[in-house]
Amino acid sequence: MSLHRSASAARVCGAGIILSSLLGGGAHAADLWTKAPPVPYAAADDVWTRPYLFGDLGRTRLQEQGISLALTLGDEAVTNLSGGARNTAANAGQLAFQAKFDLAKLAGLQGGTVGLTLVDRFGHNLNTEADIPALQLTNEVFGRGSILRLTELYYSQKLFDGRLELKGGRLPVGSDFFFGECEFINLTFCGGQPGNIQGGYIFNWPVSQWAALAHFNLTKEWKISVGVYDANPNYLTTSDSTVYFLPGIPASNPAAGVMVPVELTWTPGGPLNGTWRFGGWYDSASTIDGGLPGIIATVPGVGGVPDQNLGNQRGRFGLYESILQRLTVDGPKAQGWYTFFNTTVADHRTSFQDYQISWGVKHTGTFASRPDDEVGFAVGTTHVNSAALSPNAGGNEVPFEVWYGLQATGWMNLKFDAQYVINPGGRGFNAAGVKTENAWVLGLRTLVHF
Repeated sequence: MSLHRSASAARVCGAGIILSSLLGGGAHAADLWTKAPPVPYAAADDVWTRPYLFGDLGRTRLQEQGISLALTLGDEAVTNLSGGARNTAANAGQLAFQAKFDLAKLAGLQGGTVGLTLVDRFGHNLNTEADIPALQLTNEVFGRGSILRLTELYYSQKLFDGRLELKGGRLPVGSDFFFGECEFINLTFCGGQPGNIQGGYIFNWPVSQWAALAHFNLTKEWKISVGVYDANPNYLTTSDSTVYFLPGIPASNPAAGVMVPVELTWTPGGPLNGTWRFGGWYDSASTIDGGLPGIIATVPGVGGVPDQNLGNQRGRFGLYESILQRLTVDGPKAQGWYTFFNTTVADHRTSFQDYQISWGVKHTGTFASRPDDEVGFAVGTTHVNSAALSPNAGGNEVPFEVWYGLQATGWMNLKFDAQYVINPGGRGFNAAGVKTENAWVLGLRTLVHF
């Protein structure tokens, strides 16, 4: 998709929000990129401090009536100084529209919510443009087609004073399970790790699939969740709009099966709050035995491509933990140190990438005069299955990333980013078995709330 088309889409969606706001008020915009939502709109309008580029437009009043709208543009521009076959640059991004309808306010149905998210992606993948054989994307926002996708369309109902939530519709599994942060540009540190290394059947944002799930609050701090997702690779289509844009049901021949995640979540309260997730998944779909010596290739961000001459068998699985924890309280708002630690281990029989580990820290309020600016650092690794038929078998890709986040205005955030990727691909060999050098990548992420 061209940048011109994306700009046109932005103008169309922006006009839609303006029209809806004029007709019925406006809505508080939720941030689709994990940074804290903008503060409520101030009475004194100032173009530099207001949380939305176009102003409030009645959003606050519309939210009070039960309708919340958000329009967010995220863009990642990256260039490699070393690594790959050539030094070049690439740009990718997404325009995301989100609407939530509180049925308690709109229809008197207590605990009911309808959600809709549309995501339009565009741009190019630096790994492909520069021929960097990395397992994980160096501009994570790229992928799953330059098309307008239906990312969420669901109904959620809370029962028993909010202790039980039932949810169903079109959903990406990462909306309710796995690690939910995405504040880095390398995919190793962004979103649900199981989907990062098992993207052939665990579909991260923006791909959705038909699903039903339940969250049950055991106590104030402990919750257990279980979901059932239609495990069908045809949700990845970029050519059938009845599936990727409309809530259709893709053909499956043979029947694929279901993917079932189970997760236990601990959310300690108080000033040092956090989210600790412990879970696993089982996918019942018919699959190829990827071990000894089944898996022969890899697709960055997707996983292994199996040898089709091997016999079929059913079932693939994995375990994960995800910790997001605040470490200090350094100011009256969100200022302080935060850390995350993620580990995912996938079924050795069927996985080209069989584990991924990442750790990182972030500090908000870097300088007293810049209370909303941030700095971040992360290091991680993705491992290639030792049974894979690949010159990278048994190897580890190790990325480092550091960034400075500048809250340029109330509605625009800029992140100046640097990555260093050791052994891209696992041992640093390309598809032809030629050794490639480690990759230095510089980037700029721009986030705009309209």
